[in-house]
Amino acid sequence: MKDLDTKKNIKIGYRTYAIEKNDKVWNKQTESYGQFLSKEGIICMSSEEDSISQANTLLHEILHGIVYQWGLESELDDKEERVVNTLANGLTTVFRDNPWLINFIKNKVEEEKKNDEKK
Repeated sequence: MKDLDTKKNIKIGYRTYAIEKNDKVWNKQTESYGQFLSKEGIICMSSEEDSISQANTLLHEILHGIVYQWGLESELDDKEERVVNTLANGLTTVFRDNPWLINFIKNKVEEEKKNDEKK
């Protein structure tokens, strides 16, 4: 996971989570390659995946972080994994099929930051 070697943390809501990689697959039956550990403040990812799968896994675990940080766990209950998986798969596909989109979003976020700095 060379891409993540430069970025070891991600901020979701008020909390910063460490991103850790290892050679582990958490659940071979469900092919779980990542894990969001809310109490520990860690997102774990397996280094056994190919590039697009790593991107999907990171998005998937970030979405779990969003669910946790914004208190949606009880509302989603047993549907959380399906909702998170569906959204991560959908976003990964949209980003893969429309490579211009990530730069567009990045540029718009940077524009907003510059506008905030002017205030």
